[in-house]
Amino acid sequence: MKPTIFIFLIWLSSINSFAQTFTSMRVRDPFILPDVLNRSYYLYVNNKPHIKLYESKDLINWKDRGSVFTADSKFWGKEDFWAPDAFFYRGKYYLFITFSSQTALRGTSILVADSAEGPFKPLVNKAVTPSTWASLDGTLFIDENKQPWILFCREWLEVKDGQIVAQKLSRNLKRTKGKAQVLFTAGEAPWVGSITANGITGNVTDAPFLYKAKNGELLMLWSSFTKEGAYAIGVARSQSGKIAGPWKQDPKQLNTDDGGHAMIFKDFTKNLLISYHAPNSKIERPVLYKIKDEDGKLSIVKFTD
Repeated sequence: MKPTIFIFLIWLSSINSFAQTFTSMRVRDPFILPDVLNRSYYLYVNNKPHIKLYESKDLINWKDRGSVFTADSKFWGKEDFWAPDAFFYRGKYYLFITFSSQTALRGTSILVADSAEGPFKPLVNKAVTPSTWASLDGTLFIDENKQPWILFCREWLEVKDGQIVAQKLSRNLKRTKGKAQVLFTAGEAPWVGSITANGITGNVTDAPFLYKAKNGELLMLWSSFTKEGAYAIGVARSQSGKIAGPWKQDPKQLNTDDGGHAMIFKDFTKNLLISYHAPNSKIERPVLYKIKDEDGKLSIVKFTD
């Protein structure tokens, strides 16, 4: 057996072991930050009124590092604490998190810290998303001109056909610039089906995440429900290669395991991985798989395949 094949089999065995450990956790929306400075992987988790941190050196063994943010009485967000997306940007660490309260519509706030292990504090004590919109799942994207953007979803319960929206941010991320741009709606994807909640029927948008494919295409992962009622990950493609689009939807969803809210990252040995939660129920678990990028065509490779 060649040494490179032997090393690959050891890595594959390790990931299998990791997947068993990882999936014993109860985590929705698992966003993993590979931090090259500390050579650690970080996973931030909703534990309202806290955000909890898990750390791993190898994507196998995860350590509970306790709370890195606790909302005090002055913090505007009282509910949700959804979907912490984590980023290293200009020497600091940022969390984009969905909050709501009885006096403010659902929106994304940005927290900041000098260390990946916190403590985090509000960058500004209000949502950065539009105050007159119900919004969720904000995430950060830095374009080719080093312009920061926030991507987020406009709540389907408010507009019926959920939207994916982009808006420029100031360089320090404290405020938005210009008008919010609707990139597409859930109903534009052929695979999406409607759901009914609170007497409203419509199409869901969740969890935008941008990924630059190996062929240079700008892709977006996002989540909704299929016509059969399963939660799933969609792929949209920018026809201009820029965030403004226009965006074309792949005809079929990326996965078939009733899971979603996905993100893509490279581990420290340059393997391309995807994480999301599945199934989308009260027994949801985080999952981690390899993902292939073949000329911009994405496919999930489970470790038993």
